[in-house]
Amino acid sequence: MTIFAVVALVVLTFVFIVYPLFRRKLPEVGLTEDEKLQELRSKRDTTYSMLKEMEFDLQSGILTEEDYHDLEARYKRKAISILRGIDDLKRGTNMGDEIEKRVLELRRSKGRFCSQCGTRYQEGDRFCSRCGTSLSQGEQAD
Repeated sequence: MTIFAVVALVVLTFVFIVYPLFRRKLPEVGLTEDEKLQELRSKRDTTYSMLKEMEFDLQSGILTEEDYHDLEARYKRKAISILRGIDDLKRGTNMGDEIEKRVLELRRSKGRFCSQCGTRYQEGDRFCSRCGTSLSQGEQAD
């Protein structure tokens, strides 16, 4: 009986230790805006600290001038992307959607264009006057 209890205890201990390794992580479902903002701020702070650390490494001779400028440009681009994400969250809107909306408005105000050469055409035209491409109704840029 004692052997059975010891074997059961060892098996349970093994399962307890190994289970987290085989358990699938659940995908993060819809982070709230506060959590997203907190994550972006954390990434921003990490990026800033990396920039400061690289500057220290350059001054102490660990990094060459060329490596420093390459890494600095990369981290600055990353920081700009993060800051834009923070601004978008604070505004509650995605900047990409605003840009797409504005481009669509400009295209509608400018008229219709040939999909092949980009030449502007009038409503009743069936063929492009420049390249001769057939202009179907679906070619309107909207």
